[in-house]
Amino acid sequence: MTTPKKVPIPRNGVDYRGKIVLAPMVRSGECPSRLLALKYGADLVWGPETIDKALIGTVRHENATTNTVDFTRLSSNGAKNPALNPEQRESVIYRLHPEREGRKLVYQIGTSNPETAVQAAQLIAPDVAGIDVNAGCPKPFSTSGGMGAALLKTPERLCSILEALVKQVGEPNEIGISVKIRILDTAAETEALVRQLVATGITGLTVHCRTTPM
Repeated sequence: MTTPKKVPIPRNGVDYRGKIVLAPMVRSGECPSRLLALKYGADLVWGPETIDKALIGTVRHENATTNTVDFTRLSSNGAKNPALNPEQRESVIYRLHPEREGRKLVYQIGTSNPETAVQAAQLIAPDVAGIDVNAGCPKPFSTSGGMGAALLKTPERLCSILEALVKQVGEPNEIGISVKIRILDTAAETEALVRQLVATGITGLTVHCRTTPM
């Protein structure tokens, strides 16, 4: 097999090599955890997996009280009760601190579709250093929608998602696109998948060294 050509690190992206990072974690990785990790020496921080459809339709607000950028949408209670003030009616879907996180934040996206992946990523790309596709989560909430580790069973779809993100989000914003996977049943299968993925133009790949059932 030929060795895939090296992809240069984009101008607004990050080089993952030799870095101390806060990895993405279920029910963690929110803004306070990321800021604490940066305070104690992390070079890069990952946000929690956020589903593409959750971000689509949000509005970007600069929050002067917290000095954060908030992506919000009307909550179900807010929709039912227009008498509430605007802050009570809005739900924060994603929050980041541009001054303290700077170009150190990687947004992890849950997706099963190239079009919705691009639509969501385009909203947040100007505020982050990279977009990371979660193709490793084994939880039913993710796999039941064809996301997470379910993408390992449909490598063509996964590659199409990555290619769309590279061309339509990564290149225009000069940020990196990456993916997280799990190992497959054999080393040969895993190597074949990795070779497919790195040929899409991604700048990084994380291998969680467990199989999906583990």
